[in-house]
Amino acid sequence: MSSKLPFGSDGYRGIIGSTFTWSEVSRLAMGTCAFLEKQAVPSASPIPIGYDTRFLAREFALGVGKVFAEKGFNPLISETPCPSPYISFCVKELSAPIGVVITASHNPFYYLGFKLKGPEGGSATPAVQKEISKLSEEMEPISEDFEVLRSGESPCKTLNLVDSYSKELRKLVNLEGLPNETELTVDFMNGACVQVYSAVLRRLSVDFSSLRTTADPLFGGRKPEPIEAELGELVAWIEAGEGHGIGAAFDGDGDRLALVDESGEIVPSHEIFGIILLHLAEDRKLKGRVVKTVSYSSLLNRLAESFGLEVKEIPVGFKYATEELMKRETLIAGEESGGIGFGFYLPERDALLVLLLILEAMRSRRKRLCSLREELWGRFGRSYFNHEDIELPGETVREKLKQALELLKNEPTRLGIDYEEVSYLDGVKFSWKTGFLLLRPSGTEPLLRIYCDEMSQERMLEVREQARSFVHTFLG
Repeated sequence: MSSKLPFGSDGYRGIIGSTFTWSEVSRLAMGTCAFLEKQAVPSASPIPIGYDTRFLAREFALGVGKVFAEKGFNPLISETPCPSPYISFCVKELSAPIGVVITASHNPFYYLGFKLKGPEGGSATPAVQKEISKLSEEMEPISEDFEVLRSGESPCKTLNLVDSYSKELRKLVNLEGLPNETELTVDFMNGACVQVYSAVLRRLSVDFSSLRTTADPLFGGRKPEPIEAELGELVAWIEAGEGHGIGAAFDGDGDRLALVDESGEIVPSHEIFGIILLHLAEDRKLKGRVVKTVSYSSLLNRLAESFGLEVKEIPVGFKYATEELMKRETLIAGEESGGIGFGFYLPERDALLVLLLILEAMRSRRKRLCSLREELWGRFGRSYFNHEDIELPGETVREKLKQALELLKNEPTRLGIDYEEVSYLDGVKFSWKTGFLLLRPSGTEPLLRIYCDEMSQERMLEVREQARSFVHTFLG
């Protein structure tokens, strides 16, 4: 019997040469084809396929394309490494039944992944991913020598819709006729965004400087994740500019964004979401539901409620946000890790669109990014948010964690903190008026994720320490 191919929060991921080999990828490709055949998708339908800058990513993409071609479909391989949101756009633009991106997003360099994009132009829905995972597990791997794929020969045509992508984004933002007094520096983190996002920014007449533009499979020995530990070079660059510019960093496949304000301070993702929501609700006069993952800051609840907007919480994983963004009533949806999508665009997190809307907010409100943050705090209160991961080495430790979370479900007072309600939508979440604590296992890595959000920094630190103490006492 073939081995399992479990899908995490966004597709299948594994370690290159171990759990991500041609054996797994060929089964995933065949399972996707089987799903399309069950849906009676016409032969010769276009299938956009993208890839990032990781080791063998392009070769895996060519291999996937070859499987699709042999099944009678029309695979189109991106000319260059490309962001995942770009493939989502291509799926929608071409009326394709599905799209594939070979990427592991923000994970370390030794990971690769198989992401699926649905016909709506976003991550394939949980139901679709579950069905494709099941079908793939029933497939036998293709035994063809993978070296054939490295020869560069391919039955696939190339894909280039950058002009169309640029025109679509131009419709969604207004940067013309507004004052531009801020310099922009973009950190591409050696990832897949360089060619496509640079081209779009130039077409939209956005001036910018660049950092880490080389396509590097090792990402300079670091993770392509826009978090504090990986943004030292960008912060130093902004600080050297003495308050004249801001910085933006895209993750490895361009669906998440980090910002550095004029003072050199990294802007928390919930404040990026908050600034955009304030701009959409107050400046653009837009209405709609606000969707957020269970791990996202309660600042967003306070902001949304001030404009009379409904808030809905969803499990972690943008595939759940995709389903909500396909509903007419949704205005904006986001996740704590930095992905944001909009109901007036595709049901997809697009980091470039997020950056463009931040620039639009700065220009239309005639404020620096620092000032927009201060306005947010003054009107809705400041949230102090912390996220940390605890490694779970070995099956025994992971089993102990399951027992600990089950204990909290049955006896939530064992954690020893004051709370008003507890929920189990995704992990165990303790909530109170000014914040929350969430404990949840990762869906893609052997980690326990701990999130704490509070309007009081002192209490946030106290609650975090109590959570740490409980976990380490239980795990030993």
